[in-house]
Amino acid sequence: MPSKTKRTKYLGGALTAICELMCSYGIPKKKAESQFRLALNRGYARSNLRPSREFRPITGMADLCTRWHIEDAYVDKTGKPKPLTWNGRTGGLLKLAKRVNGKDNAQAVVLDLIARKLVRKTPNGAWLPKAQIVSPSGLDSAQVLRTATMMDYLLRTIAYNSARSYRGATLLEVMARVPSLPVLEIREFKRFAKSQGLIFAKTMDDWLESRNVLHSKKHRAQTREAGIVAFAFERPSLGR
Repeated sequence: MPSKTKRTKYLGGALTAICELMCSYGIPKKKAESQFRLALNRGYARSNLRPSREFRPITGMADLCTRWHIEDAYVDKTGKPKPLTWNGRTGGLLKLAKRVNGKDNAQAVVLDLIARKLVRKTPNGAWLPKAQIVSPSGLDSAQVLRTATMMDYLLRTIAYNSARSYRGATLLEVMARVPSLPVLEIREFKRFAKSQGLIFAKTMDDWLESRNVLHSKKHRAQTREAGIVAFAFERPSLGR
C-alpha cells in the first residue's frame, strides 16, 4: 500500500489537473478557491469514505436508452426499440425504467428523457428513443454529477492498481494516444472511436446485466458495484 505521503501527492496532482481545467474554462482563481473550499467541507463532512450513492441523472437516462435498444422484451424482430406507452402514471416505458433504474428513480428518469427531448411521441401516443446515445447537453447539474462519478471511479481504480504494483488481480486501466494526430484525421478518429466504443460497451453491458443480482435477491449474496468507463479525447498539441 502506498504511504500516506504518496497518496496525498497523487491526489494533489489530480486536483492540479482540475485547477488547470477550470482555468482553461476562464473561471477566475477566486471563484475556483471558493468552490474548492465548499468541496473540501462537503467531502470531509461525510460520516464515511464510501463512494456517493446519489442518483446520477445522465447515467440513469443513458442506462434506460441502452437497455431499450438491447432488451429482448423491448425490441422488435428487426432489433429496433418498440414503442412504449406512458400516460404520466403507468405504461411500458415506466415499467422499463423501474426495471433499469429502480422504482424510486423511474418516473424522474422518464420525465428527464422527455424534458431533454431524447424521446419522441408516435402518432398513436407511444414513445420511442431518438438515439441509443444520450447527449449530456452541456455542463448542467446532471452532467456535473456524471463527471464527478467518472472521476471518482478513475481515481479509485488507479489507486487500487497502484497499491498492487499493477500485479495480480488488477482492474483494466489503459490509455492509447499519440501526441500529433493530423487534424484531417480527427473526424475519422471520432467516428472510429465511437463505433468501436459502442461495440465494447454493449458487449460489457450484456455480460454485466446477465450476472447482475436483482434487488430482491441482494440479501442472499455479497455484491459489489462494477463496470467500465471509457472516453475519447482530442486537444491542441502541447507547444503549438
